[in-house]
Amino acid sequence: MDEPLSNLDAKLRVHMRAELKRLQKDIGVTTVYVTHDQVEAMTMADRVAIMNGGLLQQFGSPTEIFRTPANQFVGGFIGNPPMNFLEGALGPEGTFNLNVFKFPLSAGLAEVATRAGSDEIVLGIRPQDVQVSLESIQEPCLCTETFATEPLGDQTILDVKVGDALVKAVVVPEFPADMGTEVWISFPAHKVHLFDKKTGKALV
Repeated sequence: MDEPLSNLDAKLRVHMRAELKRLQKDIGVTTVYVTHDQVEAMTMADRVAIMNGGLLQQFGSPTEIFRTPANQFVGGFIGNPPMNFLEGALGPEGTFNLNVFKFPLSAGLAEVATRAGSDEIVLGIRPQDVQVSLESIQEPCLCTETFATEPLGDQTILDVKVGDALVKAVVVPEFPADMGTEVWISFPAHKVHLFDKKTGKALV
């Protein structure tokens, strides 16, 4: 199937995803489904093959690809909103150094990054994993302000400034933050992804 739902409206596409998935299971025929829509790929596939420029980037289950992307391209392609990326350098004390803050890496993360032999790394964090608070919290955090808010009904996306970059964070719809509100953000160490800046390959 080559993008069979591309010309349908959004509501019908959601309905047809379920219909096609059930039909394929009932018939039991292995089906190759080509799509540019990551939601279709994640919701319908047992196994996903992600291509870029004609080259296979990663092959695995939707959960595996979402949780452990093989490279920066996969991390940014899978997930909505897409993964945040911050470029920085590995500090000698086992930290990820950005111009506005130093994020202490866990011993395991720091060891993997050091072993990779590259000082320039990219830190990836999914918007759903960014912790946002109106007060300073115990974990290493950064004080910043809300650049924009994107209410979606069941959740709100906050855009916050981290140096020159914008970081998206998903919060509950009742979170009391408007544009310009001072907030504190932190990145749980077990949710952080590290990529080599030159190759884009995942370090951990």
